Amino acid sequence: MTGEGTQMSEESVDYEDLTGMQLDETELAELVGHGGECVFNWTNGAGYPVGVVVAYIYKDGKFFTTCADRRKRVPALRTRPQSAIVINRDGRTATYKGDSVIHAQGDEGFDELKTWFYGALSGVSQSPDDEYRKAFRKFLDSKNRVIIETDANLVIGFDSGKFRAFTAEAMAAMND
Repeated sequence: MTGEGTQMSEESVDYEDLTGMQLDETELAELVGHGGECVFNWTNGAGYPVGVVVAYIYKDGKFFTTCADRRKRVPALRTRPQSAIVINRDGRTATYKGDSVIHAQGDEGFDELKTWFYGALSGVSQSPDDEYRKAFRKFLDSKNRVIIETDANLVIGFDSGKFRAFTAEAMAAMND
């Protein structure tokens, strides 16, 4: 056994099997946290993947993001709800896939959802008396804003620190 979470075979050392570089459940939970920035991905009408960096909140196994309803991703997701979210922080990456649901003004439960989500995204939930955060929450609450809810089904979690340690040990072993 070498490096944290890595294992080298005496017969062959290569990059064919990277399972030792995966993130465990604790590392994934720490990476995703309650929110941050992610790359949100969907497909356009021609089938090409498109992505944009957005802020997210993670709650109950789902990612929540927001945008104006005129953004191209909104009609695209209504037609093709399959999407992906990529989080990359401090050398750790996780990619999730899921179906997205668009929540808009007038939808049942939207007022409760926006109250929770805008409070979390603006930081008002943590600092209810902060004037900047309250102004930001109000700014988010525009008439043409939607909230996008995406299931979080893990595709892969990867730790580049484990990868570097494995590579260094493998190269050192080759020189012995």
